Amino acid sequence: MTDIQPVEALDNTLILAAEECPPEEFGNIHTFAALDDSLIRKLMAHGPVLIRGGRGSGKSALLIEAYRRSRTVKSVFAVYVSLRYLPLLQSEGAEYIAHFCLLLSQKVRDELVSQGIDADFEDSNDQATLQIELGKLAQSIGRRIVLLFDDAAHIGREKPLEVFFDLFRTLSTSVTSCKASIYPGVTRFGVRFDVFNDATVVDVSRLDAARLGGTFFLDVLRARYPDLASAERFSDRISVNEFANFIGRSVVGNMRGFVLACLRFENQPKIGVPEINSCILAMAQDYYWPLMEEVSPKLGIYEPLVEPAREAMEVIVDLACRQARGERPTTASDRILVHRNIVSQYAKVFEILEYLGFIYKREASRALKSGGRGPVYAINLCNLIDQMPQQRLTLEIMNEWLEGNSEPAQMHVSGQALSTIVLPPIPDEHGLTIFDKPIAILAQSGAYPYGLTDDKIARLTNAGYETVGALASAQDAELLKLDRVGEATVRRIRNVLYQAIWM
Repeated sequence: MTDIQPVEALDNTLILAAEECPPEEFGNIHTFAALDDSLIRKLMAHGPVLIRGGRGSGKSALLIEAYRRSRTVKSVFAVYVSLRYLPLLQSEGAEYIAHFCLLLSQKVRDELVSQGIDADFEDSNDQATLQIELGKLAQSIGRRIVLLFDDAAHIGREKPLEVFFDLFRTLSTSVTSCKASIYPGVTRFGVRFDVFNDATVVDVSRLDAARLGGTFFLDVLRARYPDLASAERFSDRISVNEFANFIGRSVVGNMRGFVLACLRFENQPKIGVPEINSCILAMAQDYYWPLMEEVSPKLGIYEPLVEPAREAMEVIVDLACRQARGERPTTASDRILVHRNIVSQYAKVFEILEYLGFIYKREASRALKSGGRGPVYAINLCNLIDQMPQQRLTLEIMNEWLEGNSEPAQMHVSGQALSTIVLPPIPDEHGLTIFDKPIAILAQSGAYPYGLTDDKIARLTNAGYETVGALASAQDAELLKLDRVGEATVRRIRNVLYQAIWM
């Protein structure tokens, strides 16, 4: 599987991952705030960096933009490497190292050709040889090398992570800087990699950009949906900037959620609070809650925790909505403060919820009224409104949530909030069950906006590609031999496989 490949006949509104965006379109549909620029500079600078964020938070876009900008700097030779590569996902130890080194060797050579640089770079299948080759290359071209590894961590396969971080540490030298994207909750760094000393960890967060007065989400709206960014589309009570910020806050700053939410307004002639209310409820009911089922088969050993995660999210929104159900109802809390002992006990459950965009860790530690401390999580407003009395949104509630000044709900250690949730035993590491699923799950749907048609699914099934694993293992040349399957169809197949397995 390859990275940053052109996607023919694919609407910009359906490009949900930066890796799938045609290079010539990337600058037109991606925008970066001042905070992003600071992070991008770190990705271009010397020194190892890990950028951490949930699913669809924009990590890949930042890595690709750092790569694009680095190409204009004469003293830097940057290589973007997507690790969405099936052999890496299915191997570990020495086998993983061999696949990784050969993949990186090929990417370096491709980049040399792309930039018209006359330099040799030999294939390596071990880390020592690869490190030597990178050092020789840096010396011969007189540039500092920046390696940008995308999708370095897969939430369902933690074992290869230890090997990756060993490689990350080994390849980071005075002339080679390694950067990589990871998700919240990555803890398997191996014995040689010290995350606090061997890299700078930076969190990707756009939650603050959704505050009143911010323009980041408005800029994204203008880039992706220029017609929707017209003031004439909105009622007198709400501005286009307030709309963009509220949608951004509703999805806790998640870029993929923002794009999908905005897509629902394309055919709305006039947009006001009722239309926003309807969209938010629809996102909860046919995107966020079903998202758990979509992601479940790619969670590996943590697949049994999907149901506990769903139950925990229901408890969180119930606690947040309690004050809205009282005798003197007030606005539901859009954040929750959870005692650290509870977070520790249900650590992987909270990590899954954050990975999927149901919550976002807003503060690392705050004191609870009942004693003790814990993190503050921002709550996805789609799921919150879905549980509010009458499920009714008002302009006053919107403004209060955007201001972000209300007190968070609290989950006390002495309470029984999560006591009924039983955590199942975690099995030994095994393959992802997504590979055993029939390819019918890849059909075009809310979960897979650029999924396959019934006709293509039938053709692939008749050709023997009955499961996701079989289709993912197929070579492009094999697929192109099938009747009515051209290059555009193969690219579409690859993109939906990327989403099914990695996104």
